[in-house]
Amino acid sequence: MAHRFPAGWTGADIVFLDCDSTLSTLEGIDEIALRRGVDTTRLTADSMSGRASLGEVYRARLEAVRPQRADLDELADLYLQTVVPGARELVQALDALDIQCHLISGGLLPAVLPFAIALGFREHRVHAVSYPVDAKDPVAVACAHPLSRNGGKPEVVATVCAQGPPRERRMLVGDGTSDLEAASQVGLFVGFGGVEDRPAVREAADVFLASKGLWGLGVLAAGPARIEELKVVAPLLYMNASALLQTPELLVIQP
Repeated sequence: MAHRFPAGWTGADIVFLDCDSTLSTLEGIDEIALRRGVDTTRLTADSMSGRASLGEVYRARLEAVRPQRADLDELADLYLQTVVPGARELVQALDALDIQCHLISGGLLPAVLPFAIALGFREHRVHAVSYPVDAKDPVAVACAHPLSRNGGKPEVVATVCAQGPPRERRMLVGDGTSDLEAASQVGLFVGFGGVEDRPAVREAADVFLASKGLWGLGVLAAGPARIEELKVVAPLLYMNASALLQTPELLVIQP
């Protein structure tokens, strides 16, 4: 079965995956706020669509809810309950192909890390916002983290890849404009719209994946040269991906 790839794309040696609305259907801080009776969804939408700066929105949301340890523990459990189909299989497949798999998120590390480890990420490849609950002002600590503001994701990608691999062998996947900001640091930016379809991301992404699952990302990461290897190491992922990727409206490749 022939698969479609962007012109010039040969595959990835490293993949960065967003968390909220990509690996999980949740927006983590919004979920904490909802359980506190505080509505922060408009703030999140404004940030993810690019209508407001991430830093301003991030601080406003955290100030509104000031998560406690119990909130973060509960959120970690909720992430696992709302994992996007194919996420575990994707992480396993990338590991089997010896493709580095990193989670990069503006989510709160105490909730994101246990979720990431459960999916199969290695701890040192999880990049999220520090939130030391017992600190005098955990909100201030969080808001000083690069992933809490615009421009943070490209900085983190550049730091991680300082010793390689080269830009053309890097892939990043996410649903929001903070992910799109990192497109200049990777060879392939994949917008994911299976949870939230954001027009700005759909229009600017090299590839836009609109399926409800993440299996297709394994094919994109493997690239044309490693499809046969992917079939062997991850047959279930390959089967699910192949069925989805033949539908043009589910995989949009920019000309």
